[in-house]
Amino acid sequence: MTRYERELSQKIADRYGRLSAKEFLSKLFEIGVVDYTRCKALIVREYVDETIKKGNKKIDAMWIAAEHFGCSYEYVRKCIYYYKDIHL
Repeated sequence: MTRYERELSQKIADRYGRLSAKEFLSKLFEIGVVDYTRCKALIVREYVDETIKKGNKKIDAMWIAAEHFGCSYEYVRKCIYYYKDIHL
């Protein structure tokens, strides 16, 4: 970890350490230190991967994700092919 990461981690732990995981994530979004767009791409990618593991083909899984999230197929496609560096 860099010095910045360590200090930010300590400040956040001191201030918000008592929050539940959901509350903590919500607080990070609220204070603007988490990139919401990348988080959306991450969850779409994870959903598509899970759908593929259930036996669907990739394109079908992408269509299913578009329906599930109420977004366009093109948005799901962007999440899959543009945001390649995002993984859990």
